[in-house]
Amino acid sequence: MRNRGFVAFVVPALLGLAATCACSAAAARDWTPISREQALEQTRSAQLDKRRLAYGRLAEIGTMEDIPVLMAALWDEEELIRGIAEQSVWGIWMRTDDPVADPLFQTGMQLITVDEPDAAIEKLNQVIELKPDFAEAWNRRGNAYAALGDEDRALADYERAITLNPYQFGTLESCGEIWMTRSNYRKAAEYFRRALDLNPNLSEAAEALHSLEEKLENDRI
Repeated sequence: MRNRGFVAFVVPALLGLAATCACSAAAARDWTPISREQALEQTRSAQLDKRRLAYGRLAEIGTMEDIPVLMAALWDEEELIRGIAEQSVWGIWMRTDDPVADPLFQTGMQLITVDEPDAAIEKLNQVIELKPDFAEAWNRRGNAYAALGDEDRALADYERAITLNPYQFGTLESCGEIWMTRSNYRKAAEYFRRALDLNPNLSEAAEALHSLEEKLENDRI
């Protein structure tokens, strides 16, 4: 699942990609990081290298206010731009902007990665207590509950994450998978469809939705 398996430490790799793009565009001159305002301006550039750099830079310094710009780029005709924009979206979503909550959140995500969901939940509980409006803590705690097989709690956390962040296509995809395992194919299709309406690049969600729509159509025959 894209949401559950997403690499937590995406920003350093993304910045490396952005720097590579900048070097190719700037030839031999040094690369000086552009500001958020410059990045937003460059997303409208006709030059592909400038747009690549702009979307990559927003992963590090962008804010939630910039999410609509990045979400629009998920429909870009250039595959690389779509990929960078998606990673930038995740980069912004995963920043707590809190020196106390951030290490707790990073540890919680790492504990999920090494299959220690109970310990992850303890850390994410602390994050939620500190930052109750931080959507990604609810999303990741939902992942931990899902790993434990507690689908009811997972869905409750996912719904809270979606309320806080209506753009969260990964969480919608996770909901779709749970409802699919519960054989509620109509509800699963609804969540996958909502996820794809936000991000058309979710290949697993697209395949799942296609299969579900075929099944639902056959059931009507």
